[in-house]
Amino acid sequence: MTTLVNEKEIQHEEKVEAKTPSTTPITYLKEVREEFSKISWPSKEQVTREFFSVILLVSVLTLIIFTIDKILGTTLDFFSGKMF
Repeated sequence: MTTLVNEKEIQHEEKVEAKTPSTTPITYLKEVREEFSKISWPSKEQVTREFFSVILLVSVLTLIIFTIDKILGTTLDFFSGKMF
């Protein structure tokens, strides 16, 4: 015995299945090509500039973290008596 709620869920699922068209691999590939053509690719100069910006940023952050680590390490060594 099915309940009214189950019947409504079944009817809803049937409607959803009816609305979704089946896509063939050929149709899918055509849609992919169409969407791929809409991509805005950066220029070579922009990629080069951003590459070096990232390298610079990583280098600066590495130097800052290294400096903080050395300062904290020296401070802890001083207070723990390992300095001398």
